[in-house]
Amino acid sequence: MDLARANPSVNWFGTSRLTDVTNGEITMLTTKDTAVQLLKWVFSLCVVFVAMAAPNRLEAFQGRWLLSLPIELPVLILTLILAPLSIRSTLRFTATLALALLILFKAADIATYFAFARPFNPSADLTMLPIALETLSQTNGLWMVIGIIVGFFVVLSIIATALFAAVGAVQSGMPQRAIGVSVGLALIVAGLTPIGNTNPTSFIGDHVTRFKEGLRTADRFRAALVEDEFSNIPADRRLAGLAGLDVILVFVESYGRSALDQPDYAPVVRARLQQFERVVGAAGFSARSAWLTSPTYGGESYLAHSTIVSGVWVDNQKRYAELVKSQRRTLIGDFRDGGWRTVAVMPQITRAWSEGAFFGYRQIYDATNLGYAGQPFTYMTMADQFVLASFHAKELAKIDRQPVMAEIALISSHHPWTPIPKIVPWDHIGDGVVFNTARTTETVDEVWSTPQRVGQYYAMSIDYSLETLMSFISTFGRDDMLFIVLGDHQAAGFMSRSDAREVPVHIIARDSRILAAMGTGWTEGMTPSADSPIAPMSSMRSRFIQAFAKPQITSTSQAIAP
Repeated sequence: MDLARANPSVNWFGTSRLTDVTNGEITMLTTKDTAVQLLKWVFSLCVVFVAMAAPNRLEAFQGRWLLSLPIELPVLILTLILAPLSIRSTLRFTATLALALLILFKAADIATYFAFARPFNPSADLTMLPIALETLSQTNGLWMVIGIIVGFFVVLSIIATALFAAVGAVQSGMPQRAIGVSVGLALIVAGLTPIGNTNPTSFIGDHVTRFKEGLRTADRFRAALVEDEFSNIPADRRLAGLAGLDVILVFVESYGRSALDQPDYAPVVRARLQQFERVVGAAGFSARSAWLTSPTYGGESYLAHSTIVSGVWVDNQKRYAELVKSQRRTLIGDFRDGGWRTVAVMPQITRAWSEGAFFGYRQIYDATNLGYAGQPFTYMTMADQFVLASFHAKELAKIDRQPVMAEIALISSHHPWTPIPKIVPWDHIGDGVVFNTARTTETVDEVWSTPQRVGQYYAMSIDYSLETLMSFISTFGRDDMLFIVLGDHQAAGFMSRSDAREVPVHIIARDSRILAAMGTGWTEGMTPSADSPIAPMSSMRSRFIQAFAKPQITSTSQAIAP
């Protein structure tokens, strides 16, 4: 209701005798009507306040945000009330749109901080929506995805409608404009006190700054793709110090620093690492451990895989797309050109993977050709033990073959962490049907109904993957093998409860000189210490070539001769 427009006899700041004009009729407003409208105005003001002041991280809702005052709020109040009649409709729509976008971006930030410990990046994250929805479909079913999509648009419509009504009420529903102007001026004064802030403006500014920085770093990233500090080293000499060895790079899904540090998971995981060290030690292997910083967090494992083999920092989908269409050399290509048979073992890939050719693999094993005939494990296609058994049968068990360089993804520790496979004798694995019963029996709903059990199953899944690797190395390991075992990223933020992006990395071999060639500072054994070196995952290609570009290792064994 616009009193100034409805009744010209009422002055701009209102009078004690309030009137309303509806369909040409003049109606007196009682004191009760005025009180009701005042309450509506205050309530609408609270809606606008929440849209402006609400944090963009879940943990911040436990703070004192309700006691803060965005200075933008009184500015908006005065603008809405004092604006000329000719622009009020446009102003109402613009304010509603701005507030809706503010809420949408804050909600997106909450989601990405919750899962990936970082703010929302629209230019990169929007391209991930199809993959995210596909993952949800595989873990929770198609109807869950449909429900989420429908629910999103319903909630968005409700929010937009509520904001439009609230802005309209603030703009024209005030019984006496004098009160509205007075409130606005009072809030401006309050905003100059310690409770005042410019959080909405800062929030928008931060996103704009990140967007601009993304454009600048995109140019630097493209320049980095064409640089190769090792271009002067002949391809067949870049890894000569590893000649004849099988080099097996193994990623363990969601194996992050929190698995070793958080009290809910550490006892299980650290106990397994200690056993791992003893068991492989009894088989003649030594280990060194440290930390790597992953380019991703909570998901998007392919960013970690592409970072470690390319030697450049691939932390979003746009960079990944730039990488795979470039001529960048990779560590896989270095091994291939040095005489290795390069193999990818990616059990979670279920369709054609066109980017695989870029990385330099001669053979790609995925869900369609690993030979698994058992039932899937919710989202995971097959058990880690089957993956390793199939890889061994198809590659390592062959006679008179080239040395193999393999990149393997172990997926049994992927969300939702149930059901978890059980270890079976290696000679009982066959086509994997044994895992139809060799698994835990709890369903996703049963586990996820209790948050504590989710953490328990996460730790159990990491434990299973490490136990499987321990058994594989102690059973099938040989003198001419080098294992690099690492995590791809931390588990989702609600599980890791830490912003740290470090993941453990272990190098395992029987020849200690191979381990020594990787440099000093590593922690001896399978458990990296708190002060073990931390290096970016993108440094691994450089470290390998610097360590093994020349035949620094000599041995009577032909397997590691240059």
